[in-house]
Amino acid sequence: MRKDPFVAFFGLLAFGGVAILAYFSDVGFTGDSSKTLTLGRRLYVPVNVDPVNREDQIEDNHSALVDSQKQSSKDCIPKKHFVWIKVHKAGSQTTTPLFERFAFNNHLKVLLGVHNGPSISWPLPPKEGKYVQTKGGEPFDSLYSHSRYNKTWMEAHFPDDTAYLAIVKEPFKHFKSCFHYYGVSRKVGIKSKDKSPLRKFLEDPWRYKTEAMSQGIRWDKTRNAQLFDLGFPMEKSDDMEWTEKYIAQLDRDFLIVIILEYHDESLILLKRLMCWTLYDILLGSASRNSRDYGYKYYKPTPEEEETYRKYAAAEYAMYQRFNQSLWEKISQQSPDFFQEVDNYRKVTTQVREFCQGGKGKGLVVAGTPWNKEYRLPRGFCTDLKTNDPRWRSKSWRQLGYPPRRPPGDFFNARVYLGKFLQAARNDSAEREHS
Repeated sequence: MRKDPFVAFFGLLAFGGVAILAYFSDVGFTGDSSKTLTLGRRLYVPVNVDPVNREDQIEDNHSALVDSQKQSSKDCIPKKHFVWIKVHKAGSQTTTPLFERFAFNNHLKVLLGVHNGPSISWPLPPKEGKYVQTKGGEPFDSLYSHSRYNKTWMEAHFPDDTAYLAIVKEPFKHFKSCFHYYGVSRKVGIKSKDKSPLRKFLEDPWRYKTEAMSQGIRWDKTRNAQLFDLGFPMEKSDDMEWTEKYIAQLDRDFLIVIILEYHDESLILLKRLMCWTLYDILLGSASRNSRDYGYKYYKPTPEEEETYRKYAAAEYAMYQRFNQSLWEKISQQSPDFFQEVDNYRKVTTQVREFCQGGKGKGLVVAGTPWNKEYRLPRGFCTDLKTNDPRWRSKSWRQLGYPPRRPPGDFFNARVYLGKFLQAARNDSAEREHS
């Protein structure tokens, strides 16, 4: 009889141990998103935070929350090797934060310049000593800073399974943005009192010779500029047969080229092709780095549009190809694709209202067929507002890169465009006399 209480006690203890194990097993591996996120919320609580490094420690705890939210599938493994060609003046500034956040949250080895600036190297590939080397010289995982596409160089510095990604914009809209941002009219000496500089330029774009030259490379900010960022040589601008073949090869090289005019559709396709989550593609702003200028909303006459189409024929061929490719890839998706696009827009609106309103400690994003339930903390709003220099600094510290170096001769097409235009003209004059 004395043994019965003793045996009962150990039986109860054993039963309790099994129950505890079952509980934690359920929290860690169950498909019930609320339990999974409960564990994540506990991990997020900052314990013993050092006041000096409080921000970084909270960021690490937030990363743990992010990891707990992400779901993996046996037949859809997230791609963690990518090169993002940040095409100038094509809406890339709006899209880049999602790549910066993904790289940081997944501790990816990011290719950064030794000065940790916005550009790695342009228009040539970076030289040794101009970018931070990985420990042991292993390949990089990701790139999201300005860098011109160079297939040979990039394939030598990134894994074989790297996804190549880019963004482009409707050519005439891109032309207007560049014409304003780079101050083209002033650089080429357009002085007209009765017409806008843009309309004056469109009367005969060829006469102004906006082709520039630096480091032996010819480029042009009014003609085929997006295609140039994708590695296209300006010397081939009038050879449409060669150009079409080059664009077709780009279409094979790139997993997806985002079309700015169909940004939401592009991001959902990106999410599916990369096996990423809804969380990974959330953006805090519909437009970053947007500027207003007098002719931003100017619509060209049919004659002006036809003139520019002839002037930038390669750019239009590129846009048509990537636009067509986008919709072909979308057509291969499941029938619920556009429902997911609508859901993305709905969630994006919720998140932005939550971050702008300043009320509540967190936001619950309902589970749907395309995402599990998320409990986003207020700190996520800070992530959405984080700018490029801050993201680069965060990854720099996370990866333990060495102290930054002075930038040296920093390439700036906007500031020195006039000088580069003159360099191209001098080079052309030398060729004519040689």
